[in-house]
This record gives sequence, C-alpha cells and structure tokens, in this order.
Amino acid sequence: MKKLNIIAALISALTALPASAHFMWLEQADGQTKLYFGEYDNGLREKTGGRLDTIAAPEALANLTKLEIQRKENYLLLEAAKHQPVVNQAVVAHELTMKVKDLRKNNIGIVKPMYYARIGDDKNAAALPVGLDIQSIGDHKVRVSLDGRPLLKGKLHIYAPNQWSQELDLNESGEVSFVSPWKGLYVLEVVHVQPTAGSYQGDAYEAIRHVSTLSIVQP
Repeated sequence: MKKLNIIAALISALTALPASAHFMWLEQADGQTKLYFGEYDNGLREKTGGRLDTIAAPEALANLTKLEIQRKENYLLLEAAKHQPVVNQAVVAHELTMKVKDLRKNNIGIVKPMYYARIGDDKNAAALPVGLDIQSIGDHKVRVSLDGRPLLKGKLHIYAPNQWSQELDLNESGEVSFVSPWKGLYVLEVVHVQPTAGSYQGDAYEAIRHVSTLSIVQP
C-alpha cells in the first residue's frame, strides 16, 4: 500500500502541459542511434520530404568522433565510420544552420533557431561543442548550461513515455531534480531565447532561440 501511495504521489506531481513545439531528440534501440525531429510527447516524428528536411545539415559526435548521418523515412541514422552502429554510447547532435524564423505571432520575435540533442553520459562532455546543454549529474538530477555556464533562469520540461509532462524551475546553479516513475524513454527539454541580435545568410534576427534535449531511459 505504501508503494502504491508513493507512485500515486509521483503521478499527481506530473502536470499535463500544452502541446510542445518541435525539438530534436535521440533514441538508442535495436543496435542503432536515431535522431528524430518533431514532438515526442505527441508521438510526432517528421518525415523526409517534409519538415524533417529542415534539419538540413546536422552534426553528431560520439567519443569526440564525428558520426556519419543517413537520412531515413522519419529519422536520421547516426553511425560510426564504415557504417558501424553506435549504441550504448554518449552521443550529442546539433543543427545550427536552420534559417531565421519570424515567430512574432508567438510573441517570440524574429529568431535564429539552434537545436541540440544528447543521450547518455560522457566524462568528456565539457569538450563537446554544444551551446545549450542538459547533462545528467546522477540521482535523477540534471544541470543545464549555456556556452559552459549554468543557465540560471529557465524551465525544464519532462516528457514521459506515456505522454505525461512536467515543468520544473532550474535553481541558481542551473540544476533540478526530477522523477521518472514509469519505464521507458524520457525526453527532457529546455528552451532559451538569448537576446543577441545578428544576421544569418543575409537575414537579420533579434535573438537566438536555443532548444536542447536530453534523452534518458528508465529501465
């Protein structure tokens, strides 16, 4: 009975949130590492020939080694040299070449989108070229950083395998603890709009919109 009460309390702590925007995330299963673009919480995986093509020039690393990327129907397959599978390894990926977007109708402004994704732990994580990064620091706790510095004000969104969601505030160190009461893949997401103006490919923007995820499997 006590165990059931604990589970009930954990479930009640999860709040159904509005539908999320698109992000990239990584999955490792069946001896493969796959990069998806869409909405994990809504079961949406964009396809080649559609919005997956906006992830036009992604890069991915495992153990500081650049991975090969093959475009499939609704994901990007990440492999080592000579098409060797990458599994049970820490992998990071990013897409930094997306065009400037006018998101004024969403009260965000004209922004340069930057997408990042991570799966697994890596002792060399600090050396990886990730702008907005979510790193596991053990015991169901993560640290979020932007350009190597803690993200002091932000929110962590947690998307559970059964489509439940939770939103948590980061503390003064950019850290937060979370729960994962169900088995399966959890995708943790942080969105940060950095008020840095500039231009990309001739298009001016008012800010950089960073979107980062960390994939964690609860056995």
